[in-house]
Amino acid sequence: KVLLLDDNGNVTLGAPAVEGASVEAKVLQHLKGDKVIVFKKKRRKGYKKKNGHRQSFTQILIEGIVAVAAKKKAAKKEVEVEATEATEEVKPKAKATRKPKTEE
Repeated sequence: KVLLLDDNGNVTLGAPAVEGASVEAKVLQHLKGDKVIVFKKKRRKGYKKKNGHRQSFTQILIEGIVAVAAKKKAAKKEVEVEATEATEEVKPKAKATRKPKTEE
């Protein structure tokens, strides 16, 4: 999600993201982070548990941010809105009635 675009002083803020903007990136390598030791203990109970964990990471290189697609998506949304206004309104379904319980 692109939150803000700066084009030589022309700043575009998203609400919350800029629609149609995309980021071009290249994957450089896949890594693992430092080992984190998870140690659980309950005192006076004889319970000890030791686990380790290494988080996986992906190193990327951002090549560019493209905002050209924003105009195309906005035009499509306008067409969809006009099409929905032209269709007939859907009538709500009638509520189902419950039968009273009979005593046996």
